[in-house]
Amino acid sequence: MTGRARRLALAALALALAAAAAVGCRGASEAPERPAPATIRVAVIGGMIETGLWAAVAERYERLTGHKVELAASGPKHQVVAAFRRGGIDLITVHASDAMVNLVADGLARDPQPWARNDLVIVGPAADPAGVRGARDAVAALGKIIAAKAPLLVHASLGADGVLHDLREEGRLVLDREATLLFSEDNQHKVLERAAAAGAYTMVGRIPFLSKKLFAPGIELMVAGDPRLRRPYLVEVAATAGPAARDLAAFLRQREVQALLATFGKGKYDDQPLFFPVVVPEFVPE
Repeated sequence: MTGRARRLALAALALALAAAAAVGCRGASEAPERPAPATIRVAVIGGMIETGLWAAVAERYERLTGHKVELAASGPKHQVVAAFRRGGIDLITVHASDAMVNLVADGLARDPQPWARNDLVIVGPAADPAGVRGARDAVAALGKIIAAKAPLLVHASLGADGVLHDLREEGRLVLDREATLLFSEDNQHKVLERAAAAGAYTMVGRIPFLSKKLFAPGIELMVAGDPRLRRPYLVEVAATAGPAARDLAAFLRQREVQALLATFGKGKYDDQPLFFPVVVPEFVPE
């Protein structure tokens, strides 16, 4: 290499090093920033409020970002969705349902994402005529209930009808027409009362049943712990929501919250957490 070529090569190397240093400095000082502090008004399903989960999540988010998370509505799904429809709320989270899909279809919300799950249990009469008490395989238990021609109460509360459909599909099970009781009430208290009156098996939420928020004489826990009994919660942001609400929605699916879900309330009623994480790229539960 000639002297002139060597000098040109050294000059090019110096320029490259200077450019790399500049990029490095800029990358350190110009890391992506969260939106400026804002108040995010939220509508949250009642169970997350009652268990303390939402308070734990909101406190972590406020501490991390400086945003304020303000609870604007809570309660049963229909109340929370109705409040969101009236406007003035930035973010909503309830169970996956037609009501949540319709918020998006009607242009009121966007970007539905699953971020947590809870689960149902199979309960039934203390006499347990199908002999399923203590089972953890919901498909096998349902098959035994059908084979025993024991009364089975089918209802839509908490999406139990959808869970039942999936269990039947997996097990290729056909309900006994005479033993199947259809119940149109979307209220778990009334569901349990009807099951008790009929001496029937049915499905209700695990946490309200174990905490005795749901209770009916003669109805006891039969089947719990099968992941196929779980149902997802969705988070959606209002179509008019600002960047802070979108940031909170994204936070719910990040590692910190997913790790919290995997342990929150574990051991309070049984060996399971109160809620369950979902599989997202940032967090894969064991």
